[in-house]
Amino acid sequence: ETSEAKGYVMPRDGSITAVSTNLEVIQVNPQTGEPQIEIIVLKNGQAISFGNTLSAESLGVKKDYDVQAKDTVDFRAGDVISVVAKGDSNVAWRDVITLIEITTVD
Repeated sequence: ETSEAKGYVMPRDGSITAVSTNLEVIQVNPQTGEPQIEIIVLKNGQAISFGNTLSAESLGVKKDYDVQAKDTVDFRAGDVISVVAKGDSNVAWRDVITLIEITTVD
């Protein structure tokens, strides 16, 4: 599990080119509006404005993916890439699987 402080240390320079997520919503309490779960990608603890947003209106397995052009979000060797999941307080989820696709310079 990654966090704002813990993540993957990049061994080479490169860029983030995609993110995909699969998770299971196990509880939703009634509320107004559309409950969501956000998957936020961080570089060195700072959000990079790239991730997944999954609807949590109903129970079950949810999935989302997003892609972006190479060199949109660059990183250097030694940078830490991590992911956090944030959701509405009335939603419970489990089994989060998130993949960050990278393209390296070498």
